[in-house]
Amino acid sequence: MDHVDNVNNGDWTHVFEIFLHGHYLDGRENFMILLDLAQQAGLNPKWAAGTGGGEYHSPCPVCGGKDRFFMQPSRQMRNCRGSYRCRQCGIYGDTIKFAQMILKYPFKEAVEIVGASLPDNQYHSIFRKKIAFITRPMPPALWLKNASNLVEISHRHLLDQSPLLADLGLRGVSLEVIKKHKLGWIKESKFYARDSWGLDANEAHSQLWMPKGLLIPSIENDSSVVRLKVRRCDIAAGDKLPRYVMISGSMGGMIILGSIHNKIAVVVGSELDAYALRHLVAQTVSIICVGGSSKNPDRLTDELARKANTLLICRDNDVAGEKMFTKWRALYPHAKDAPTPVGKDIGEAIEQGLNIKEWLLNI
Repeated sequence: MDHVDNVNNGDWTHVFEIFLHGHYLDGRENFMILLDLAQQAGLNPKWAAGTGGGEYHSPCPVCGGKDRFFMQPSRQMRNCRGSYRCRQCGIYGDTIKFAQMILKYPFKEAVEIVGASLPDNQYHSIFRKKIAFITRPMPPALWLKNASNLVEISHRHLLDQSPLLADLGLRGVSLEVIKKHKLGWIKESKFYARDSWGLDANEAHSQLWMPKGLLIPSIENDSSVVRLKVRRCDIAAGDKLPRYVMISGSMGGMIILGSIHNKIAVVVGSELDAYALRHLVAQTVSIICVGGSSKNPDRLTDELARKANTLLICRDNDVAGEKMFTKWRALYPHAKDAPTPVGKDIGEAIEQGLNIKEWLLNI
């Protein structure tokens, strides 16, 4: 190490940094992979301390927080060497997770790049909490037939409701959107015998309830109506029933609008917000409609969320919305919190004059 002996006093910090970085350690590639990946992500990390064998700081690749993102490339983790964390947005993980979540490498390829050796049964997921994906069966044939008839009738009823059409238009749900997605109007609450819709009856669910209100159907590409939801209008003080009612027999899952190949995905809570967004930005983003802040993603949604370069959670500005973001961030570390700057949700923001398209694409 003669070249080290010849440096002057002002260069000792650099020499110490080089030593910590592993330049004089055998197997440098095992220590520096995280830094190499960070450079690939355009982060240009800077050495900051000797903690954990060497700590580096850089802007966060998710939230952009300046110098809040730190890496310890020499730290031994469970499956590989190297860890990272952001003190601002809270994302964290090891080098494998960095390669997958930040650089979008497939999991197996990320493991190979890092040089890790994992048991075969660990290759399917890196999440600490596994998502319990549920098979979503199609509704019975009689249900599909009745739902299709109901959508056609209720859609014509809605087109006769000028005040309601105007209110929806103010929230970004234009007449074009209403016609495209066959939104409807249920004029009065009704109860149906469950067997008349092809459903089994039991003591807990002896009838199928169709409340009065705005009918929001989910229609497949083959024109099958697979899901019915009603936004109730007759809600009195003290009413403990939900505003949105999923009609018994509907297929579970989430609505995805726009091309699944878009690199930007936006997650919203309600169907009306999703339809308003589709009219504005469907050519640019994929829209995932949760249909309820507490619902877990299904298999297709999980695949779309993982592949998206940008995942924006446009949740409601309330406690339930905050919990929704916390859940999605726990599953997808690259998820970004994106509540509207005004209003409770996207519909209210549009009503208050926010240019949603400009706001969304500028995030």
